[in-house]
Amino acid sequence: MSTRWVRLLFWALPATVLAQSGSVHSILPPKNVLALTPENFCLGFKNVFAITKQSFKDEANLICPNLTPAPLLTTLLASAYTGVGEPVIQNILIAEDTVNLTSQITVAYALKIPKPPAQNLLGEEQYVPTSYSVEPLTITPKFAAPVLNSGDAETAFTVEQRTVVDAGEEFDDISVHDLKLYRMHPNNFDFFAAVRTLRAPSEQFKKAVVVRGVMRDPANPTGSITVTVMSFVMNSRDNHENSVEAFSAFIAADAKSLHAAQSK
Repeated sequence: MSTRWVRLLFWALPATVLAQSGSVHSILPPKNVLALTPENFCLGFKNVFAITKQSFKDEANLICPNLTPAPLLTTLLASAYTGVGEPVIQNILIAEDTVNLTSQITVAYALKIPKPPAQNLLGEEQYVPTSYSVEPLTITPKFAAPVLNSGDAETAFTVEQRTVVDAGEEFDDISVHDLKLYRMHPNNFDFFAAVRTLRAPSEQFKKAVVVRGVMRDPANPTGSITVTVMSFVMNSRDNHENSVEAFSAFIAADAKSLHAAQSK
């Protein structure tokens, strides 16, 4: 079964019923209804960690240490971008390794999307192939094969990304990433996670992790809140300041563009 059909089946399941002997019986057990709280958001990572083969605990622990809400999570929820002005990007770590000539950037932000969590994640999938090009940086992602899903996620994708600086004069890099979607609580459709991790180091990226946790907005039942943590370790080519400036601009623009795309 193709990934697209698996995904369509997954999203259709909650509404599926089976008629037997003149009566209607649900295929699934009753929906698992949980309070829309930061506590339940964080507890959901326990279920994801139990099945995932991706490595992102360090990033999840920044917002949910020991599966409990961190002050950072509270700050992110309070400053979630609604599409007005500029998104607030929380810089968690910006560091240079002068021995290995790498730059590390770890940031977080939150978005309020006027769509429920499932549609929010579908918007994430549709957004993936969106290119970014602001001098000197150009990033062009696309879906590619093979898809690796051995039962450790609801849906899996392979993303190939081309990253170019100075029209290829500085570098022209191809990196491959796993993007996997998770339900954070069994038979619950208010909490999801989308995680993107680097499959193997490339010339430019030594680490690339994007963790998006999504929960239904407690203040707006038809909307959702996405909390994102992004962590990159990159080849700085002995030009740390320029690397940080270029990729920080990309992160801010990406957050704004993602909100606009998912809000359509």
